[in-house]
Amino acid sequence: MFLYNSSPLEDIATDRLRSSLSRVLDDVRFYEQRYAILRRGRPVAGLVPITEARALFEASQRNRKFRDIALRQKIEEEDMLRNAIRDCGEAALADPEV
Repeated sequence: MFLYNSSPLEDIATDRLRSSLSRVLDDVRFYEQRYAILRRGRPVAGLVPITEARALFEASQRNRKFRDIALRQKIEEEDMLRNAIRDCGEAALADPEV
């Protein structure tokens, strides 16, 4: 059993899930139960309430947007630095006394 958000994440094998899907979905919906779905003893997916799944999706989207903005800023800063170095080099070539 794993812990997620201080709530137990119960392991459930695919054969048990298949035989009791209705009850498991009711547990998720009404009691906010969370499951780690196991195939051949290994976790392959998670079953969580839809509100939690949507919140996780939105958080991942915000994180992706933040990373994209940070990457664009880094690229812009690198471009500004390259341009400044190029300008200094061109100025030095144009005026050899400097």
